[in-house]
Amino acid sequence: MNRGIPNRSRGAAAAVALAVLLLALPGCPPEASATDLLPGYPETVRTQAERVVAIAGPGKEAALAAEVRLLRIRMHALGILSINPIPDLLFERAVREGWKREATPVLRGVKEVSPFSVPMWAWLVREDLLSANLEDLSRDLEGLTGSIRRFGPAQIGYAAWLLSFLSAAGSWFVIWASLSLFLRARPSIEGDALRFLQVRWREYLVPIMVVLVFLLPMLAGFGLAIVAGAWFLISAGYIRKGELVITTTGIMVLAGLLLCGGILHSLMPFGGSANSGGWLGGEGNLAVVRPKGAEGVQVPLSTSTLSWMVRFEKARSQMQAGNAEVSEEMWTELVADGRELPEVLNNRGITRAQQGRIEEAISDFEAALSKNPGDAPALWNSYQAYLMVFNLERARSIQPEAWKRVREMSPFLFRPADMEQGEWMASALPVGEFWKAIFHFRSAWVWEAGKSESFGMFFRPLSGRGALLFLAVVWLSSGAWKLISRRLWIHGTCLACGSRALVVRSREASEICAPCRVKIGGGIRAGDERDRRVQGIVMHRAYVKTASLFVPGLGALWSGKEIRPLVFGVVLSIALGGVSSSLGGRRLGEPLVYELQSNVALVAIILAVVLWAWGAYWGIRSFHMLQRTHNIAGERE
Repeated sequence: MNRGIPNRSRGAAAAVALAVLLLALPGCPPEASATDLLPGYPETVRTQAERVVAIAGPGKEAALAAEVRLLRIRMHALGILSINPIPDLLFERAVREGWKREATPVLRGVKEVSPFSVPMWAWLVREDLLSANLEDLSRDLEGLTGSIRRFGPAQIGYAAWLLSFLSAAGSWFVIWASLSLFLRARPSIEGDALRFLQVRWREYLVPIMVVLVFLLPMLAGFGLAIVAGAWFLISAGYIRKGELVITTTGIMVLAGLLLCGGILHSLMPFGGSANSGGWLGGEGNLAVVRPKGAEGVQVPLSTSTLSWMVRFEKARSQMQAGNAEVSEEMWTELVADGRELPEVLNNRGITRAQQGRIEEAISDFEAALSKNPGDAPALWNSYQAYLMVFNLERARSIQPEAWKRVREMSPFLFRPADMEQGEWMASALPVGEFWKAIFHFRSAWVWEAGKSESFGMFFRPLSGRGALLFLAVVWLSSGAWKLISRRLWIHGTCLACGSRALVVRSREASEICAPCRVKIGGGIRAGDERDRRVQGIVMHRAYVKTASLFVPGLGALWSGKEIRPLVFGVVLSIALGGVSSSLGGRRLGEPLVYELQSNVALVAIILAVVLWAWGAYWGIRSFHMLQRTHNIAGERE
């Protein structure tokens, strides 16, 4: 399939609209091609699905609706919930044949037969926002959230993307925080280095040496966490107590990166292969998307849990292939093994009804309802079965509730009055059971984090346990160094004018020097002392402004603010994380996913640029206001 779809933005309105989807859309994992997925369906369903794809096009909505309805009837007769490749195949045709801008009505026309296609719903929401179509927006948003909520196996893929996104944002925050604190502490560190380095030309050598000392871990090939941790530690003794919050937050984020790497490592075996289903293959069938890897590879499911889930999906595969007898036996085995879930009983009832054993089917449907009285599929199937045996009184009694529940089954678009007799509602793998089985904390997420693909970039050359120990040492040592620095003579740097002086921090009540506190600006006295002070003010102002351009928000730290720069750093990092994850995701996916990724990448880039520019302006302005407060900004230097 053609993956090289150009990104054609529709302007600023599109960027604003797509920002709503920033967290959801880049998580759309790639689908496999239909030729890999459709052979799992019976011939009648596969043939009709191909007719739907072939007939679709601009101006053919009526003919498409007729074919979609026929496909829906054939799908539901076999308990098939969704054929996910159809929207992507249609979008690929639209791109290839030049009617991509008219693809929205076509995609809207296949919602009934592809309700689990998250990219399709995302595209429709995008178009609703761009065209201000509020009437369809609420329904399409409900479909988008419903497909994510009900499509159990896909939630692994979205969880994996979300962790990748958070890891990218966390990496940017660590970079921002470590650079900010290093640039804040650098003048004071240089002052102490000048005290102990008694060599010629030391005024010129020390600035170079300080920068090299901070760059050496990076040049030596250490990971981001090792480098940033060293910067956090050295800077801790020279920054204000409030700025230690940034250090602590940075170390906690590094611990989060370690944990995210371990979780991602445990989830990756469920990624399957894009050529055999991927995260969104078919209906997210675990019988198709098996945990990959060599035998004995640990996965985030116990053997018994994985076994029953795979058996559930295999039984559903047999049911949707038309093998009712085989499927019934598999459902019965699950019931015998204690998996008497409403979903299992409902699906077994469908297979019995398909064999003409309606009374036994009713028994299963009623049993499912006894466990979950509001289960919409079991209610509808019971209603259908009672009509078949002419138990009109019972059918009439459950009809209102059944119809109500069926209409509320987002993302499905069931219209009971329009449905044929024999359109059964199957149950997918229970999302709640799936979620509980996978996403509960396990110590292996920490101890095996060293096996993740991202670990080397962050914690090279440590092991998982070594990384955890390293972070604990950095945090404790930073606190200890801060306490020790309060009892030592070390250099402090005036926030306003940049002058350095030896101080004992436990006795120093302010980060502002005495001349600045009394607002004398540069006018202390004529002569060399004044010239040196004025030159220092000019150099300090240039340093802070230049650093603020490269590290936005730094000027606010210099102006005495602490929490607001931290909040800004978090927001900026989230935007930059969106850029990283979106640009990376654009390399994957079918045309529909690629198009969505391209638009989200554009939004993330615009947001990051705006935040960067605003942060630089805010930092410089904050520092300018600090100098004005101490009568420095108006001084003629």
